Amino acid sequence: MSRPFKLASLNRSISQPVVNGPASGNIVPTTGSPWVERFLMLHRRVRDAVMISGRAGVGARNAKGDDVKLFDLAANGAALDVLRELRQPLIVDSEESGRQKIGSGTPRHRLVLDPVDGSDNWARGLPFSVLSCAVLPVDAPLHPDWVEAALVGPLDQEIPLIALKGSGGWEGNDRLETSQVRNTTEAMISVELNHHSPSPGLARLLAAARGVRCYGCASRALSLVAEGATDAHVDVRGRLTAESYLAAARLVIEAGGWVAGLDGAPLTVIAPLAAAQPLATIVLATVLLKERLTLAQGAGVGLTVTAVMALSVLVA
Repeated sequence: MSRPFKLASLNRSISQPVVNGPASGNIVPTTGSPWVERFLMLHRRVRDAVMISGRAGVGARNAKGDDVKLFDLAANGAALDVLRELRQPLIVDSEESGRQKIGSGTPRHRLVLDPVDGSDNWARGLPFSVLSCAVLPVDAPLHPDWVEAALVGPLDQEIPLIALKGSGGWEGNDRLETSQVRNTTEAMISVELNHHSPSPGLARLLAAARGVRCYGCASRALSLVAEGATDAHVDVRGRLTAESYLAAARLVIEAGGWVAGLDGAPLTVIAPLAAAQPLATIVLATVLLKERLTLAQGAGVGLTVTAVMALSVLVA
């Protein structure tokens, strides 16, 4: 059953960076962030555009080398139309159309946008596809700690997931919270491999888990950790680009989770939009998992295998 969005519960404007970790407090301030209503409009219009467009390809590739579909272009066009209607100067970095300035004047914010993350899923009729949008100060590094507002809008749902830095992550009136699962044997873990074989350590971890899932959409996989539906997500491809994880990572952090490289170190700051995180990435729901992971810090060359083996300590 759909839940109404209580705009006042989400409205807040935040400008200072915070580090990985849950937002403090249980009550969201009611002083206004305009991004809540903007995100709702953005999600609605992009969903509408995708629903009425075809699923065929257009014979082109974007900057990441992914095939561009008709619905990718329709979604991107709808998103840009909404942003132009704001009549506010913005820098928009879109996976489909690159960088452009919208509006007149000096921009204060930069939007990192993927109109359809999980395009292959949508093209095949699979439900794991989302609109992803992260809002940062215009000169801020591309890093989750600098994301002021985040939208992850599943295209098969009417209600998007929204996070405001320091004010939590929300789905309608419901505050997002990561799960409290503490043991690997009870954990539901998602993984992204795509042309990569699991390391021996990762294979042992997945074998010990209660269940393993693979969604083919980085933003959706991370947001499911934020919702508490899964307990961890491991991406070993080393090709996560900013538009694929910035917004969802902010959701995870606001929900009480933790995002890091597989060596336990913080994610690196990446400069070009198309540049990828050079390390595999892990998203965790609990502090205990984080403590286990930090055993692998400084592991050096063997960081992927070692970090996952450190998590496997929980199996015993």
